[in-house]
Amino acid sequence: MDITFLRGRRTIILSVCGALALTVSALAAGKPLVSPTPPGAAQGDCDTATTPFCDAMMKPPVGWTGHVFKLAQDYPATVPDDAQPWLKFDPKTDGNAYLQSVLDFFYEGNIRADVEESFDPAQNKIRSWYNAPWQDFGKGGREFIHGLTRERVTPVAELTPPSGPCAQKDAKGKYPRDCYYNNYAVGFYNAPGGMIIGKVWTDHGKPDATLANLPEGTVAAKLLFTTAPVDQVPFLAGSPEWDAYVYADPHIQTSEIPNDPAKRKRAVLKVRLLQIDIAVKDKRAGATGWFMGTFVYGGGPTGAPGSGWTHVAPVGIMWGNDPGYAGSGPLSETVLNTAVHMPHVGYQGRLNGPVDNPDSACLSCHGTAEVAPKPGMKGSGMIASPTGNPKWFRNVPSGTPFDDGFISTDYSLQISVGIANFNEQQTLRKLAHDTMALRRELDRKAKLERLSPREGGSID
Repeated sequence: MDITFLRGRRTIILSVCGALALTVSALAAGKPLVSPTPPGAAQGDCDTATTPFCDAMMKPPVGWTGHVFKLAQDYPATVPDDAQPWLKFDPKTDGNAYLQSVLDFFYEGNIRADVEESFDPAQNKIRSWYNAPWQDFGKGGREFIHGLTRERVTPVAELTPPSGPCAQKDAKGKYPRDCYYNNYAVGFYNAPGGMIIGKVWTDHGKPDATLANLPEGTVAAKLLFTTAPVDQVPFLAGSPEWDAYVYADPHIQTSEIPNDPAKRKRAVLKVRLLQIDIAVKDKRAGATGWFMGTFVYGGGPTGAPGSGWTHVAPVGIMWGNDPGYAGSGPLSETVLNTAVHMPHVGYQGRLNGPVDNPDSACLSCHGTAEVAPKPGMKGSGMIASPTGNPKWFRNVPSGTPFDDGFISTDYSLQISVGIANFNEQQTLRKLAHDTMALRRELDRKAKLERLSPREGGSID
């Protein structure tokens, strides 16, 4: 496995084979730094039926002095009393105030003077937040510093009006490779959501998706960071920056990531806050049961200068997919913030964030959250195929599977993806002693991973 660390102008690549680890003394304030060890699951100390869930795909290097992500997995058995400030606002007529109240609720106790220590659930003294397990698998699995997983790759032109080469597409409709940037995210659930995650995963060796019915008052929040630099996306000036152990090449496409994990090169890079997603289980939403909103850092390309975690603006709110919408006239279940002007939102003007697929929408994507009832069954995927397929723009009732015969995870992609990852890992373990069958399964998985789920790939 090649491990790369970038510190200032220095680049050091460590090669690791098996248990061999090379020590580099020029890193981490002069202290020795050893390459990350393999995932704990490979050593049997996590992600098994009788152990805690793994924190990340790899353990921190020996000598690492920076922040280390610890999966918040002490899921509560019951839900404590807590404030729900968003209930003071009508989300359909005062969406910005509703979203701001949810964001303030998420921020409370999570922001610290040290940016790197912010949003660490173990340090929140006001309320508990939890992470979904089994995100530590595949090409986009969790890194060890902040628990970030890889999201969709976006061109500069989807973030801000581009100039120069990044404004020009080729004959195939693609921008130059260096005009695409990788994005990474970490998600959190409040106590009601954490309780359900705990119930689903009561048996670490046999998750029960039928229990994934998230209760009223559940809040899910996700921080999305980008590798795009400020000189390419100027409104990111002042954005909080985290160290993250991500792909060394910030422009790498999913199809370019080697199938062999040992050949994937990661590095400690700076990533910048770009987007925050919010989801609230609130019966006022109607059939879907959910209000979803997204914020963009600095208010996007036309926003005012600022800095810090709070310098974000809502892009909009939605509670339904406007089934049957023909593409003209006002939407009735999406309300966009007229003060924010992004190069794109979602399909036909529905809500989506800067990092998200323009052919999708928040609810159309999350409505696909489901689990196959038995191995080998393939779901429809997150993104409409073909583009605009009305199947994706139905108002799927909360608790109803997107595909007949599947098991709903109630708009929680983190639960459905986690179970899919778990199931695939079990398949690989069962085939460990059958070389040909294992190769066929790895080839199948490699083909599926040529696109990430948010690019239209499968989560199976």
